[in-house]
Amino acid sequence: MHPTDADSTDRPRPSVHTAANGGSDSVELERAIAERDRELAWTSERLVAELHERAAAQASVLAAERYDPATSLPNRRLFEERLAQVVSDHRASEEPAAVLLVGVQQLVALRASMGFRAADHAARSVGERLRLAVRGADLVGRVGDAEFAVALMHLRASNDAMPVARKLIELVDAPLRIDGQDVCVRATIGVAVCPADGTDADALMQRAAAALQFANETSVRLYQFFDPVVAQRDARRLQLHADLRRAQQAGELLLHFQPRVNARTRRVIGIEALLRWLHPRFGLLPAGQFVDVAEESGLIVPIGEAMLTQSCVAATAWPREIGLSVNLSAREFRGSDIDTTIARVLRETGLAPRRLQIEVTESSLGRQDAEISVAIERLTRLRESGVSIALDQFGTGACSLTLLRDFAADALNIEGSFIRSLPGDPAAQAILRSIAALGRHFGMRVVAEGVESEEQLEFARKAGCSHAQGYLFGRPMAQDELLPYLQQLGPHLAVR
Repeated sequence: MHPTDADSTDRPRPSVHTAANGGSDSVELERAIAERDRELAWTSERLVAELHERAAAQASVLAAERYDPATSLPNRRLFEERLAQVVSDHRASEEPAAVLLVGVQQLVALRASMGFRAADHAARSVGERLRLAVRGADLVGRVGDAEFAVALMHLRASNDAMPVARKLIELVDAPLRIDGQDVCVRATIGVAVCPADGTDADALMQRAAAALQFANETSVRLYQFFDPVVAQRDARRLQLHADLRRAQQAGELLLHFQPRVNARTRRVIGIEALLRWLHPRFGLLPAGQFVDVAEESGLIVPIGEAMLTQSCVAATAWPREIGLSVNLSAREFRGSDIDTTIARVLRETGLAPRRLQIEVTESSLGRQDAEISVAIERLTRLRESGVSIALDQFGTGACSLTLLRDFAADALNIEGSFIRSLPGDPAAQAILRSIAALGRHFGMRVVAEGVESEEQLEFARKAGCSHAQGYLFGRPMAQDELLPYLQQLGPHLAVR
């Protein structure tokens, strides 16, 4: 036998089965490696996706913190940051700049009457109009529910902001198309100029806000530049804000009472409760000088409830044929539980509902049709509870005829400014006759307020006023003065 043959015979040879196993292991290994590669690829893709998602979430959070979601305009935070940088740049260049704070109060009413979607649509439209009306270098932001801000850069002179303010008002006031109907909003603008009114963003925003508030409350103009008069008034308001918080606890808020008479017999038929503030610095303030401050701070609600309670307690000491009239501010009237509050106060004080008359001004009822409809429903519920309703300062609001058509109030109180200009003002005479005729047509008592002379009383009576109130019959007085006054009139309660 050949040696090589022996060697080959002695060497062990792999069987067919062993070779097959080796091939199978190799396939399994390749499959495992491929599976691991797929897992790694999936993990890598997932990590990348999560990074993108996290970046998108962070961007979304950042956008929510810095942009208004309805209009996509910078919000107050971002606007003020950008304004601060702009003001810093202008300090170096000494170029004038201006901040215009644009108030659009109807946006809040739209949300209540037509819903969030309609209100957002209106806000988006207003923001777009403002953005398209200014230059690319100017800033536009939405800084509140009903406020937008515009920063005008690179002005040649401070007065250059004036025509811009007029243009913005015209653009905002144009009708908006929402859900198939035209909706009108109204803009009012407060203007602060850099560097005259401030050299930092906070000061400019604060002074533009003060100018806007002045324009809203005086209703003299649609835009107002900040000036010393506004500054003085703003400082006084800040003082009143601070003082009002302690005034109620300090016993500085008082009630005075003024009689109301039958215009023909001069018999006292009712008494109006009037809020006064015995301020330690400014003296005795009528409600007109601080009610708006109380409304802003939210204090009007507890103050109003306390005054209503005190008035009803006082009225229980009067002859039973004399009624009590109490004014409700806009914020009190629009509160969801005002009818519940009135019912509770009447129950606790024991005053009969028929002796209480609630007075509301037209302006507190709103301007939009939807607002007026809600107001009428609320007035109707109050009447159903037994109290009577008077429309106060009638003729000075914007919804007079709508109210007369849709709600039969018990009384119309004619604004005293019309009466005080009698008898020498022919226009006031015509207005008085017209309002009195409307009131009589709808079966309402017509009250002439602000009567100071016999001549005014005679004219008001002949024009159709059934009742009168004013200094001719008695000035506002405290309860301890009112009771002797009523006793002095005798059993007939007629003012001589």
